[in-house]
Amino acid sequence: GMLALCRAQNLTVIPYDSTMADRVAVDGVIDNEEGTEYPATYVDKPTGLTVNWGFDDSLIYIGLESKARGWMGIGFGSSKMDAANMIIGYYSDDSSAVGNRFGKQAGSQSDSTLREAEIDYDEETGITTMEFTYPLKFPAEKGLAVSALVPGQVYDVILAQNTKTISIGDKPTASSVLKVKLADNPRNKQQP
Repeated sequence: GMLALCRAQNLTVIPYDSTMADRVAVDGVIDNEEGTEYPATYVDKPTGLTVNWGFDDSLIYIGLESKARGWMGIGFGSSKMDAANMIIGYYSDDSSAVGNRFGKQAGSQSDSTLREAEIDYDEETGITTMEFTYPLKFPAEKGLAVSALVPGQVYDVILAQNTKTISIGDKPTASSVLKVKLADNPRNKQQP
């Protein structure tokens, strides 16, 4: 009945698409008018962030959009920021950066998990866009919240941003936690 319907809506699904590498240009600009670049978009009301995403056989592709000029981030594997694999980026007139932070050492940065990353600000739209690709299986590294993102499994995903500062050490002004499922990979079904 209604209850099942509500529960289903609370689970956000990241779709599988074998053509992600051809669709997505990690350039800090999302061209999604026709849904051409990313197969799915999630608008997060509590934080004001929009997430575009999809995954293929080896990578997850994420484009995060914000109308604010502070920092923004997305984290995998925990409902707490200091226990999640957080990818955080900021853009200012002087500098910009995208980095992967995990654990309590917010300053400690490991970029071995980021394959490509770009962040850019569009003056016409006022939107800052952070795009990156991230392996589904991470390098063995201490402190990572999850060692892999497995198709068909459900994970906690954190969205966070600070609309007032690019200082990544500052707590977010808004954050939310989603239950996110990676869609089943149809290729896995074909194997005997």
